[in-house]
Amino acid sequence: MHLQLFVQISGLDFANSGYQETMQINKTVYIICISLVLVSCAGPKTSSSGSSAGTTKTVTRKIVEGYQLQVLNTTNRNEALEAKSLLLSKYPQQKTFLLFQTPYYKIRFGNFISQSEAVGYQKKIKSHFTNVFVIPAKFEIRVKE
Repeated sequence: MHLQLFVQISGLDFANSGYQETMQINKTVYIICISLVLVSCAGPKTSSSGSSAGTTKTVTRKIVEGYQLQVLNTTNRNEALEAKSLLLSKYPQQKTFLLFQTPYYKIRFGNFISQSEAVGYQKKIKSHFTNVFVIPAKFEIRVKE
């Protein structure tokens, strides 16, 4: 569920009339779009699909421990966006993440179950970026049952 809160504070109209002078002050302050994201942590998410013949497939999502590549760590937002764009164009089958942890923008790449798979991509990506590190990560996968 995504909630947006809009608040408008309006008012403070003053009029002071003299013989030949008029003073009027209008002040409007807007506080726009404070977003709240509510997340349900009730356990694994499941869904079922099937035909009328009685076959049912259940898809379960679960959190696993794996690896990602940290490709870039910079304070320059444009540099981070360019790096993300390059990775998306070269490797569209892999996920690319832009994280902001004050004051750094970090580019993370891929969701790898095995460290050897992450190291394989690390070798490919090092031709474009100088400091690429394999880091442990947790991410969600879908399991069909």
